[in-house]
Amino acid sequence: MVSKSSTFRHLIYLLSVFIIGIISLIVLHLFFLSLVEKLDKQTEHLKTKIKIGEYIVEDFYRIRSDFFELAATTTNKRGRANVLNRLNEKIKSVHKSLDILENGGVLKRTIRLNIAGHNDIVKTVYYQINQNGELSLEVIDVRPKLNELKSMISTVVVMLEKRQIYKKNVESNNFVKISRKIRSYYKAAPAFFVRMTENVRRLLYEGEIELAKLQFEINNQKKQYEQLEATLIAVILLIVLILGWIVAKQINKNTEELQHQQAFIRGILDAQTNIIVVSDGYEMIDANNSLVEFFDGYNSFQDFKDEHACICDFFEDIENDEYITNKDYNGLNWAEYILSNPESIHKVALKKNDKIHHFIISAQKKILNSNNFIIIVSLNDITKEVLAQLELKQLNDNLENIVQEKTKELQELNENLEQRIIIEVDKNRKKDQQMIQQSRFAALGEMIGNIAHQWRQPLSAISSTSSSMQLQMQLGVATDEDIERSYVDIMGYVQFLTQTIEDFRGFFKEDKEEVEFILNDVLDKSISITGAAYKDNNIMLNKNFSSEKLKCFGFPNELSQVFLNVLNNAKDALLEQKLKNKKVYLKTITEGENNVVYIQDNAGGIPKTAIDKVFDPYFTTKHQTQGTGIGLYMSKEIVEKHMKGSISVKNQDIEVDGERYIGACFRIALPKV
Repeated sequence: MVSKSSTFRHLIYLLSVFIIGIISLIVLHLFFLSLVEKLDKQTEHLKTKIKIGEYIVEDFYRIRSDFFELAATTTNKRGRANVLNRLNEKIKSVHKSLDILENGGVLKRTIRLNIAGHNDIVKTVYYQINQNGELSLEVIDVRPKLNELKSMISTVVVMLEKRQIYKKNVESNNFVKISRKIRSYYKAAPAFFVRMTENVRRLLYEGEIELAKLQFEINNQKKQYEQLEATLIAVILLIVLILGWIVAKQINKNTEELQHQQAFIRGILDAQTNIIVVSDGYEMIDANNSLVEFFDGYNSFQDFKDEHACICDFFEDIENDEYITNKDYNGLNWAEYILSNPESIHKVALKKNDKIHHFIISAQKKILNSNNFIIIVSLNDITKEVLAQLELKQLNDNLENIVQEKTKELQELNENLEQRIIIEVDKNRKKDQQMIQQSRFAALGEMIGNIAHQWRQPLSAISSTSSSMQLQMQLGVATDEDIERSYVDIMGYVQFLTQTIEDFRGFFKEDKEEVEFILNDVLDKSISITGAAYKDNNIMLNKNFSSEKLKCFGFPNELSQVFLNVLNNAKDALLEQKLKNKKVYLKTITEGENNVVYIQDNAGGIPKTAIDKVFDPYFTTKHQTQGTGIGLYMSKEIVEKHMKGSISVKNQDIEVDGERYIGACFRIALPKV
């Protein structure tokens, strides 16, 4: 199945491809910029080196000029000192330039303009030595010449001072000799300065040639870099376009499959006769046409959704605990409450055209992925079943009316019983048989109600389970485990219905002869028949049965009718009192020669004025539409005459397992085998 999240992932892939491509282009461009910058730094390094060499040449020219000027300071001691200072400063300047060429650093040079109104210019040169640590040729060639120059200056100064002394002392011969020596020395000096300047200029020339060569190589490398960068950019763009085309094609394919899938799911939903709603837990996502068809005035699901975000807007509160309403269930909404109670049967009532429709509602949560899920809500219409139950109840009421009419006739006959005692002996025997039959008719009314209670839940569960599984199979979200679990559940419900039929058939079989039976088994059978009614009315049964097999002899089906009469009376008494915690306590035990059953409720007990009459025929504390007064009478007849046992009742207050029971307690004792 194709999901929206799959298409979204492909969109993320497409966006990632473009982002990676852009980042690659940026990184590639920055890389080439760094290469070009490195080449430019090499050019700047050589240019700076040549500039420092030019400064050294200028300094040598000034040194040469000052050196020859020194010869003219024979008689001017101050002038000679000034020239010497200038020479030393220029030599220091050359040394500093050589130090920077050797170690790197900043060289500042003041350019004197000698123009009125204009300041001198200070030029700054930054030089960084090579990483390989090679010593510049300028340093190797120039430093020895500087040392030689210093020696020459010292020699000249000494000769000039001697000449000054000879002149002062009027030593003519020595003065002439030293003067010749100075002239001879100065004649040889120009050759020194020429060689020194030529060496520096030769180095500058070689540096310029190297610079031109380097610039040529740099230009070629820049062109190669630009071509390589353009090629790589083209390759990256081509790869991005190809990947983008592949991902876009997949997205288009997924979109088409998703549209086809949505159309397929829509067809499945619309094929369902019951109402199906798909939700994300808060709002409806989709629904089938059955929803639109049920609610008048809407042309499509979108029209319905525009006015109602949730189908719960139509839930009616009919004051029945079995029915779900749109309220808070201890912090859960109605859908979450259904999901958290999957074993219970849930119902809702929806209003249409001023008529209430009844539905079984179920919810299934399906996980799509780690972040997404959907809730499938199914509503199965059970309005006909509910109406059928009402008809059964009316039939039960009619049966009770028939019994009342018959018993009224019996009462009229009973009023003249003394006068017609002899004549009516045989008729009374027939009447006893008729009362037994009437008792069975009354029990039949109770049985119809019990059948309705017993069958309602499993039938609804079978309908809900099969409908939900059919939908899941059509949607393709059902697993083998889901199908197996649903099959097991349905077979369990069918087995329960079959057992219920057998239990009711056994109840109405007439015992033709006395047999041996287990008392606990008969009591359990009666409890199973009334169990659904007790559960629907929230009545808790607390059983404390003897671990021994309590064997009796007699008519088990008639005894089951006795237990049913007592259990139904207890149920009616509890419902009449409208208690919150309705409880019935059952106990079986051996007392002497008897097996005894105690049935105790917490309905408050039987009024003192009536407790001695409860076993009288036609006596009842119920409303005339609810009781005939023959149930306990026939129970006493069955136990004492047919089973040779005893039945009695008393009000008592007992405590069992920390819970109090204040009410009527029936004691049924039967001879044990």
